[in-house]
Amino acid sequence: MGAIIASATESTESGNIKYLQKEVSGKDEQIKIKQPQIYFGLETNEIIATNAKNKQEYDYTDENGTDYTSIYNGKSGLQLGFFDRLVLGIAEGDLNLAFSNEITNESKILINRNIIERAKKAIPYLIYDNNPYTVITNDGRILWVLDAYTVSNSYPYSQYTTIEHNGMRENINYIRNSVKVIVDAYDGTMSFYITDRNDPIIMAYRNIYKSLFVDLDEEIPEDISNYFVYPKFLYDVQTEILKIYHNVKPEVLYRADDLWDGVKYNSVRNTRSSGSYIEAYYTLVKNGNSEKLGLIQVYTPEEKQNVISYLVGITEKNANKLQLYKFSADSNIVGPMQLDTQIEEDEAIASQLDQLNITGTKLTKRMIIVPINNTLLYVEPIYQTALNESEIPVLKKVIVASGSKVAIGDNLGEALQNLLSTYAVNIEVENTDDIDGLIEAIIRANKNLTDSTNNNNWEMMGNDIKKLQELITSLETLKEEENKKQEELDKMSDNTDTTTTNNSNTTKNSNTTSTNIIKKSK
Repeated sequence: MGAIIASATESTESGNIKYLQKEVSGKDEQIKIKQPQIYFGLETNEIIATNAKNKQEYDYTDENGTDYTSIYNGKSGLQLGFFDRLVLGIAEGDLNLAFSNEITNESKILINRNIIERAKKAIPYLIYDNNPYTVITNDGRILWVLDAYTVSNSYPYSQYTTIEHNGMRENINYIRNSVKVIVDAYDGTMSFYITDRNDPIIMAYRNIYKSLFVDLDEEIPEDISNYFVYPKFLYDVQTEILKIYHNVKPEVLYRADDLWDGVKYNSVRNTRSSGSYIEAYYTLVKNGNSEKLGLIQVYTPEEKQNVISYLVGITEKNANKLQLYKFSADSNIVGPMQLDTQIEEDEAIASQLDQLNITGTKLTKRMIIVPINNTLLYVEPIYQTALNESEIPVLKKVIVASGSKVAIGDNLGEALQNLLSTYAVNIEVENTDDIDGLIEAIIRANKNLTDSTNNNNWEMMGNDIKKLQELITSLETLKEEENKKQEELDKMSDNTDTTTTNNSNTTKNSNTTSTNIIKKSK
């Protein structure tokens, strides 16, 4: 029944979910729903009979104990005689379909109510997304949006990757999100829209099943397409491939000189774990003068922690669009693990978090990186969960950071205000290179230079020399930084030794004075 809608940016004063709509009675609805009954969905797996002898079907009970009912008048449903119901009952293992006194020849029997399985019955040659989502149309209907994909393992000159679907693993080297399946949650009506006419596989299916697909001239209604989002299943495949193929120069690919990795993060405080990878997540991103809900994946150079790039995926006018943003190779954009270390080392912020970490509770957190123009905004919500109770996370604090500033607040708005005020804390972004790592890189670069010299590849020799010079310069810079730090430590040590010597001399003088006093007294 109906839809529950929650705010993505606000919470209640106690830190719980702020519901914009949670009633099915229609009294407090901000979004009007004409047909709130959901007969076709993700957990509607049983066959049901509607319009039985008592045609009224239970919907809900209000706060006064009054029951509300409705009559199903959707297009779907089989009106079957006794023998047809008997055959169906034997096939489904439910003889009540034939022998129940409530079911008549006028009843409508609804089968294939799981929307994914329903789409597979219509065209089994596509792969269907396991995470469909709902939209509410202008006329108050609840519709499911189900992404479908064409795949192949025979596309020429393409990299193979592995996907999982239907409990199986499959090697593919071609995937396109060519179809959007729109399913009515009330009566199960399906519409197969082709969204990528450049996909030869789906166009071949269209020529075979001409009556199955919606006519190419018919556009998807805007009150549906405006809410399309980039499918995460496809996005995850693409982000994995981009770890290698963001740089398509043959020599770079051959030598694996420019590999990326996903960012890592610790979701639990005060752990020595190396962190786990942050999955791609949805957030609002700037798209010209408007905002779109997009997918974000952030990259680091392999075996490093600083951010080097991020990928944005949005859907616009039924088309999926990817935009890769790169930072310069010598930039030092702080990564989630580095930022978390800086936060834990700040006494003011750490003390506020320690106050929440009381007996019988646990603190969890997550990291969201939001691109805004040419900068990155880090948002880290902190949740407190009471153990052995409801175990529902409650938002207690929000930490935000951008550039070299970090701040904390009770909610997102307060944290952002503090970030722009004197409450913000400076963070030091340290160089993520280390001497051993640079030495190893220099050794690899020197081997590459030797190979290109032996092959008389003058162009590669020039590139290898440039790369080697850059690495040596980085090593020199890092060595200078470490020398400065060591000099500062030595100065501090010298000052400590001088203070200790002075204290020792003072102690000796004091002892001498005491001896003289003793002698005089004698």
